[in-house]
Amino acid sequence: MLSAAMMDYRMMQKDKTMKLRQLRRYLQENEVNSGIAVRVQKQVEQRLSLTECLSEEDVAVLHLLSTTLRSQLRFEIVSPNLTRHPLFRLWTTMDAMLMQRVCAQAVQFLNLRPKDDLFTAGTVSPCAYVLVNGKMAYSQYPDSSPVPKATSEEADVGQWFCEAALWVEWTHVGRAEAEDACHLLSISAEALSQSVQQDFIIRGVAAEYGRQFHKRVTSAFPPQAPWPTDLQVPFTDYCDLVVSMPKSVQLTIGREALSQLPQHRGAKAMDKLREEVESSKSIVVVTGDGAITRVVSLVVLRATTCDDHVFMQIGKYEGVEVKNTFQLPGVKREADELVSDTLARMFRTRLSLLSGKIEFVGTQRENMEKESKEYGVQTRYMRSICSARLRTNVELDAPVCVWQPGDALVDESGMLKSLSAT
Repeated sequence: MLSAAMMDYRMMQKDKTMKLRQLRRYLQENEVNSGIAVRVQKQVEQRLSLTECLSEEDVAVLHLLSTTLRSQLRFEIVSPNLTRHPLFRLWTTMDAMLMQRVCAQAVQFLNLRPKDDLFTAGTVSPCAYVLVNGKMAYSQYPDSSPVPKATSEEADVGQWFCEAALWVEWTHVGRAEAEDACHLLSISAEALSQSVQQDFIIRGVAAEYGRQFHKRVTSAFPPQAPWPTDLQVPFTDYCDLVVSMPKSVQLTIGREALSQLPQHRGAKAMDKLREEVESSKSIVVVTGDGAITRVVSLVVLRATTCDDHVFMQIGKYEGVEVKNTFQLPGVKREADELVSDTLARMFRTRLSLLSGKIEFVGTQRENMEKESKEYGVQTRYMRSICSARLRTNVELDAPVCVWQPGDALVDESGMLKSLSAT
């Protein structure tokens, strides 16, 4: 055994020496500049010493497997990384056989060496990618991206690149480079589309997901949102997209999520949650880590004046009485609404006195999760805070109230007090 190992090692070293000798000859014959020649030789030597991951093509005996068993093997290897995305997790629970076909037809393995480019700015992307192992750097430059200066950030295991390519025609706006040896999954947009056609329900979910994703790509520009990148399109979190889907699709997703709840949970809470889902009063999803989550999405407005007064809702009538609220004005998002759509509805129905009098600065997202005792599941509250400034030389027909901590906003009869105005 030892002599065989020594023989293999000597053959590998001989092969390496021959390749390097051939490279030097090539560089000399083409009179390559010595500076570049040294860099080329150094990188080749480094890469010849690397041990790469085996691909399916490297393992010849895999061709002996039946088509069914080979498809199951590929699904077993691919699915743990693919189903971290909630949409693919949903499809797997709905139709595992279809997802086996997706893995067999639409997913490929990709190995990168250090300094290899995954993509560069300005090129069209036919695929999305998932980083399985390694570390990559993503960079943007002013000449090819809407950034004021060069930026760079690291991408770690689990990062998706160019998910937008699955749903829109996507042109890269940055460069992704391997910092060390990287292993990725490549998902073909065209093959994915063909694979999901065979299941009517999944095809419908995919079409709606793509429609909502496309709306966010085309509406992602300042001040409503940051420009989209190859790493992130604003407001395309899975929960965010589901909230905007038609109620029929929300119901399909909610029923699938409820089917995964443990049977030992409280029957009363389960029945109430199921009733809420069936009546489209609650949205329930399964996240990428498998958590059953109820989702509530709110859009709130934070409008300020030039002297930093804040427009607030200090109370609301419940019958003839006033309930103290003291909060930023906001409403729940409805189906098929972007944040901008919800905001426009709020101006039409509740804040007409601000219409045309403010300038938007930007939108921030705040997420908060807590266990719901009423429903027995985790609830995620997603708040989109739209910041705005009152236009200069514009007056509001509303009082500026002086309120001190501890002051009551209603009198003993429950009527709103007259607060001192400035």
